[in-house]
Amino acid sequence: MVFRFTHIKILFVVLLLTACQVPKDPENSFSSAQKSGLKVGVVNNPPFVLVNNGSYTGPEIKLIKNFAKANKLNIQFYEGSESNLVKDLENYNLHIVAGGFEKNSLWKKRATLSKPYDKKHVLLLPRGENKLLFEIEKHILKN
Repeated sequence: MVFRFTHIKILFVVLLLTACQVPKDPENSFSSAQKSGLKVGVVNNPPFVLVNNGSYTGPEIKLIKNFAKANKLNIQFYEGSESNLVKDLENYNLHIVAGGFEKNSLWKKRATLSKPYDKKHVLLLPRGENKLLFEIEKHILKN
């Protein structure tokens, strides 16, 4: 009986220690955004994202700005085509790509899709960066 109880205690401690790393963020995207700013790729796709002479507006930009404000993150925007921005996302050079993507986007094989913020549209995030995904989805659910 003591032998079994000891194993249960050891298992509990191991589970507790590994739970400290959940959700996993192997490339430390969320931590990186906290330290050096949230790097957001934007695709001009009205009305979701409007790019006009270095000014960024639209519901996705508002969502991202509110997320950044709530988490005390500075934002850096990068304009580009979908394919170039997704490539930057895959290489962990961006934290989020916004551009009116739908939940059945062709990019879902190369990027993680957030939960829809309006039942249909999503943000793209790097694959495997679960802490960042968790935080952005938590923000989406609150708003």
